[in-house]
Amino acid sequence: MFTSRDAATLLTGLTRGAPLTTLSDALGFSESLPLDKATRRRLGIDAAWRQVRIAPGQGTLRALLVTTDGALESDRIGALARALVRGAPERAWLLIAQDTAGTQLSITAPTSDPRATHPSYAVALTEIRESDAETVAALVGCREGPDLMVHLRWRETLGRTALTRRFYQELERCVTRLATSAEGRAPLEARRSIALLHTSRLLFVSFLEARGWLDGDREFLRNHFASRARGGFSAHRRLLDPLWFGTLNTPFAQRAPSAREFGRVPFLNGGLFTRTAIEREHRDLRLSDAALEEIIGGLLARYRLTARESREDWTDAAVDPEMLGRAFESLMHEGLRRSRGAFYTPPALIAQLTRDGLSAALAPHGVQEDHLQRLWEGERITRRARQTLGRALEGFRVLDPACGSGAFLVYVLEELANLRKHAGDDRASGLRRRDVLTRCIYGVD
Repeated sequence: MFTSRDAATLLTGLTRGAPLTTLSDALGFSESLPLDKATRRRLGIDAAWRQVRIAPGQGTLRALLVTTDGALESDRIGALARALVRGAPERAWLLIAQDTAGTQLSITAPTSDPRATHPSYAVALTEIRESDAETVAALVGCREGPDLMVHLRWRETLGRTALTRRFYQELERCVTRLATSAEGRAPLEARRSIALLHTSRLLFVSFLEARGWLDGDREFLRNHFASRARGGFSAHRRLLDPLWFGTLNTPFAQRAPSAREFGRVPFLNGGLFTRTAIEREHRDLRLSDAALEEIIGGLLARYRLTARESREDWTDAAVDPEMLGRAFESLMHEGLRRSRGAFYTPPALIAQLTRDGLSAALAPHGVQEDHLQRLWEGERITRRARQTLGRALEGFRVLDPACGSGAFLVYVLEELANLRKHAGDDRASGLRRRDVLTRCIYGVD
C-alpha cells in the first residue's frame, strides 16, 4: 500500500534530483520515452518546455513529463494542457511538470470537455505540506481500474470539491473546539462568533505568511505561537491581541516597542483587525492554547494556501480566498449571513460578469468583442487589433463599490494583466499584476 509517508519521500526525492519518472512510475505508467520534434509541434509544445517525455499507461492513459527553466505559472500549464487536449483528444492525459531547479511541481488532469475545468495541483517542493503527500498518495491509490474511470478519479482528487470538503470539515471542527473550550462568561452563540472571527484573522494572516510578508518568515504564526504560548489561555493575550490590535491595525511608526518585536509586519486598514462590538462586550473571553494550536499547528500546517482564485476553466487544488468565502458562509448562522450580506459569488458567474463588463467597457475604444473572445479562448489576434487593445487599456479603471471579499476584483486583476500581455506588455506577470493593481483596481465596502 502506497502511504502518505511514501508520497512524502517521493516528493522529497524530486528536490534532490530524482527524475519525474519516479512519480509517473508510482502512478502506474510504463517507461517514458523522449518526444520527437514532429510530435511536439503537433501537440503544440513550444521550445520553452525541456526534457519532454511521454509515458504510456493502460488504455488511453498517457502522462506527459516536462521540465522548464522558468516558473510553473498557471497560465503556462493551462496553455499546455489545452494544447494536449486539442492535439490528441482521444487520450486521457496527466500532465506532470517541474522546474529544473527542483522547487516546483505541478500535476494536471486535462479534460476534453470544453465546459469543464482543468483540475491542477501545485506543490512547493521546498515546503512540502501534509496535504501534498496525501494528494499524491490518493492519486496513486486511484491507478487501478478502467482507464477512463482512473482519469475521472484523478480529476476528482485534483479538483476543488474533495479538497473543499476535507478543509471545511476540519475548519468546522476547529471553530467548534475554539468556541467550546474558551474561558469566560459569554453565551455559546457569542463564543462561536468570536471563535469564527479569530479563525478568519488567522487564515487571512496565513495568506500573508505564505507570501513572505510577515517579517519574511513563512513560519511566522507557528514560531510566535511556540514562543508565547504557556499552556492554558496565554496565547490569546500574548500573541493574538497584540498582533491584531497593536500591530496589524497600527502604522509602523505608531507601534509600541512590544508590537515592533513582531518585525516587519504590514499595516492593514481594512477593519478586519479592529475590535468588534461583540469582542468589546465579552473582553473576559479567552481562547485556549490547545484549540489555537489545533488551528495554527494543525489546520494551517496541513493545507497549502494561495492568493490566486479559481477560474471558470482552471482550478488549483489549494485553499484560496473564494474557497474560504464558501467555508465561512457555511459556518455563519443564517440570520447573521443575512444581516451582514455575506454571500459569495461562484467563479463561473464572476467570469461571465467580468468578461461581459470588459467587452462593453472596451467597445467604445475600438476593441471588438470577437477579438476579446478569441483571446479568452487561447487564440491569437492581428497586430492591429493588439495595438487597439493596448491603447484602450491605457488609463483603464475598474471600480467595485460593494467589493466584499474582493472576488470580482481579483478576477478582473487577472483578466486585465492577461489582456495587457496579449497587447504587447512583455514584462514578468508579477510586474503586470502589480501595475494593474496599483493603478487600475479600486474597491469599496
